[in-house]
Amino acid sequence: MKLYNVLKNIIVEVSFDQVTNSIKNRNVVTIYYDGEEDGGKGLRTIEPYCVGTSKAGNQVLRAWDMEGASHTAKTGEQPLPGWRLFRLDRIGNYSTDPRQTFDSARPLYNPDDKGMKGIKVCAKFETEEI
Repeated sequence: MKLYNVLKNIIVEVSFDQVTNSIKNRNVVTIYYDGEEDGGKGLRTIEPYCVGTSKAGNQVLRAWDMEGASHTAKTGEQPLPGWRLFRLDRIGNYSTDPRQTFDSARPLYNPDDKGMKGIKVCAKFETEEI
């Protein structure tokens, strides 16, 4: 536990600009998330879609959680992959690889996310017209 507390102070929190840039560029991101629940702490691979403010007033990121640690997946409530809402102050590491991008929205993507009271930036996708 002591090592974790030391590492927690070393790991740099994500900046709002990093998040907005990865949304605009549609970069796949690897994060270390410090979730509160059992199984919620650890590395995750995500596609970031929207950033804004939660109803509780926290800066949050709506993302497609592709793989990694997840307390709801561990309990079987919401298996991966799936939509997740991440608090920015709990993301301790945020790394993008410009070669890994996503080109289309995942199922049930909603840029008018009701889980947020204020959305700042959302991923945009071309819509096909028939």
